[in-house]
Amino acid sequence: MRCAAPLLLLSAAAPLCVAALARPAVPPERGRALYGAQCASCHGRAFEGMEDGPSLIGTRFQAKWRGRPDALYAKIRQSMPQDDPGTLTPAEAGDLTALLLAANHLPARPQ
Repeated sequence: MRCAAPLLLLSAAAPLCVAALARPAVPPERGRALYGAQCASCHGRAFEGMEDGPSLIGTRFQAKWRGRPDALYAKIRQSMPQDDPGTLTPAEAGDLTALLLAANHLPARPQ
């Protein structure tokens, strides 16, 4: 999808467009294979965290990201994967965001 007029959230590095915000939430299943390939080596297969990456599930994660899906998306898009930051496409970052929010029983959009 091409955005005619970007809506900048958080920083110029995390542009989303109004059309993307208006569409239904991304199914979390779309991010599973990508997570396994790009994230699990640092964050664990079950999001439990490892020596190289923090846990992506539980009360600490929920407290940090509850009500802030756009900030989580920006964090993933700009700084992940750790060994090659900023290389995920917007769609990939969105898929991972949806997966992590669903795994933590958090809404995909601020309430």
